[in-house]
Amino acid sequence: MRIKELRGKIYMTCTACMSVWADGLSWANANPDRMTLMPNEADHSIVLSCQVTDLAILNDLRTLEQLRECCPDKQYYVSGCLAMRDDIELPNWINRLETPRHDYQVIHDKTLVDFEAPFWLNFKDGGRGDLFRDMYPLRIGRGCSNKCTYCTINKTRGGYAEYSPKMLEGEFRQQEDVLLVADSPSVRQIEDWCDTATRYNKPISIRNVEPSVTVKCQYALERLAENGLLKIYHCPVQSNDKSVLLDMRRNVADTFGSIQVCQNLKSWGTYIATNVITHYKEFDQDLTDIYTVYDYVSWNPYWNGVWDRKEAEKRWDKYLREEKT
Repeated sequence: MRIKELRGKIYMTCTACMSVWADGLSWANANPDRMTLMPNEADHSIVLSCQVTDLAILNDLRTLEQLRECCPDKQYYVSGCLAMRDDIELPNWINRLETPRHDYQVIHDKTLVDFEAPFWLNFKDGGRGDLFRDMYPLRIGRGCSNKCTYCTINKTRGGYAEYSPKMLEGEFRQQEDVLLVADSPSVRQIEDWCDTATRYNKPISIRNVEPSVTVKCQYALERLAENGLLKIYHCPVQSNDKSVLLDMRRNVADTFGSIQVCQNLKSWGTYIATNVITHYKEFDQDLTDIYTVYDYVSWNPYWNGVWDRKEAEKRWDKYLREEKT
């Protein structure tokens, strides 16, 4: 189902990443008269969801259940990435909705789509979940062409697309504290935006840049950082263990090369961040070096991709109750 098929007022909240939130915000800002900030005033309530682990899926469903408990007479939809996982059965009262988006729409009002508090904040050693939250999300692309074994983004975010830097230049110049938002920015995108930031002498932050892209863009990134124009740089290494990287079909040389690039960026004042997969096959990774290098580390407990709510609830208790004590 697509959002254009819905009639009446819409309430939208996000339990997912900045990419999904920014997509929802683009549609909401193109259709502000359709939006309401109050679930009880809406005809339709939409949760922009995440499916990166079973814990995220459980959080999506609990958010929908809480909304329905308060307002049982509404129509409910799961949008975002979980909506695209047809291998995961949903309750019959939850409809699947394609991720709403409106390309090249300036986001004037970030309050039109709520953002749920990150459920993982109680993880021991977990990230804070607020690194990019207050920045302006400039959407430069969506989707990913990679096929990592642990990731389904190439399906759940739709076909890979890059948005024209020239068409986004005006939006970039108008906004402050800009974060480039894409699921997996390409080498061309990174180099183009490094040039744009340099040309306007305006700082940027970048998220979700793969290690292989980081290595290929080393010169452009380091020049930008040296000029004080790279505020935050996020490159998800996933692991610093060779055997784990090989299992995940990650490029080992590029992963370790990207860590060195990030150290260089840090030396020029860029705040560097990463993601890691933890609890993989009971393998006890030593993340000491990761925490030494990176200013911010966010992690996800490994999931085998098979949805089982009872197992998800057990893991929720393990990671969000046991480990926070």
